[in-house]
Amino acid sequence: MIIIKNLLPITALCAIVVDGSAECVHQPISLCSSQEGMEASSEESATMISEPHKHFPRQIKHIVDVADAISPDAIGLPDDQSYPVIDISPWLNPSISSDKEKEDVVKQVLEEATTSGSFNIIGHGIDDALFDRLYTAARSFFSMSLEQKMGYSSGNNLAGFVAYRNESVASIHKSGSPKEQKDLRETFSMSSPTNNDGNVEGPHEFHNAISEYIEQLQSVEKATKQIFTAALSSAKGIDLPTTYLKDVEEDATGLLRASSYPSTPGFEDATKLLPHSDLGTITIVASSEEGLEEIRDGRWYKVPMGRGELHVSVGEVYTMWSNGLFKNNIHRVSKEAKRDRISFPYFTSQGKRSSNESVKDVGISPICHDGEEPRFPRTSTVDHLRKYMGAFTGEKMTCGMIKVT
Repeated sequence: MIIIKNLLPITALCAIVVDGSAECVHQPISLCSSQEGMEASSEESATMISEPHKHFPRQIKHIVDVADAISPDAIGLPDDQSYPVIDISPWLNPSISSDKEKEDVVKQVLEEATTSGSFNIIGHGIDDALFDRLYTAARSFFSMSLEQKMGYSSGNNLAGFVAYRNESVASIHKSGSPKEQKDLRETFSMSSPTNNDGNVEGPHEFHNAISEYIEQLQSVEKATKQIFTAALSSAKGIDLPTTYLKDVEEDATGLLRASSYPSTPGFEDATKLLPHSDLGTITIVASSEEGLEEIRDGRWYKVPMGRGELHVSVGEVYTMWSNGLFKNNIHRVSKEAKRDRISFPYFTSQGKRSSNESVKDVGISPICHDGEEPRFPRTSTVDHLRKYMGAFTGEKMTCGMIKVT
């Protein structure tokens, strides 16, 4: 049992308990409201879902069962279809971009966020040279002996090195699969800001590459969340401030996890990462090789990753904040990869930078159009995590201590 203190970022493994109540906000920003004590109906698609931490695992299991019934194996997209790749540069360079160019990006993101909940991006401003350094340094680190790598372990799964089979996404999401096992991957984690006292400093080249990459991701995260805000404004007919979804958790940290997946599992029932959706807002992924698989149009597809592309997926908190408009992306990692795979998922909005218990983390209510009823309670990323972990451990989680097995 590992004890994680001071709210280190922890939603990457998968929220004080939310009572499901909120007040209607009759302001320029119109938020959904819910009545205190409102009970969840069996008609979850149309009524209040008072316990999202129970709803999402059921939802994921149902969608995965339907996809597996078609075929448990992922396929490539048909020749007449292409994977969505969106150029976000107009939002990173607004002074030289027209309103129409920015609007076109918003329309593309809205289309993907409301269907599969994922897409790739280019025009993010991160050089290929940095990606090359990042992958080279990661391969060098993970090729070290286990004894050497353990020297960079903190005993905290979200800071520094974690060896194979020390985590299980399936257990957090309660997939019910008889093949639930510890995940077949090694990881090295660093949170932002990179000078966080809880971080572990890896070998020099590895540390420098990760630190530089995290710093450059800040502008990518900001621009991407501005696009999601504009998409939400457009769909709901509400005038949200451009930085709204970023400002909601302005004190939040991010978490980068360098993950190494072996090409040959070595045993038939190995699982690299079983089907799940991320718990937070959005996740931004860089990968050296293909291997990520997701459900699109009701079945499993392979996610192509071109050189320099980043993959963006919607998490459960954005599903709740959008009142179900944005779809939490369901994905897994293939165990059929022919080459070792290095990936760098960056989980945004992870916990709080401050461990000050007096700083409230109240989150927001779902954002609705006029006349739309709320389907989810008011929540934040941390609130959602606490409920998940409380259900998982059978204990009530507090701000100062969260247990992860």
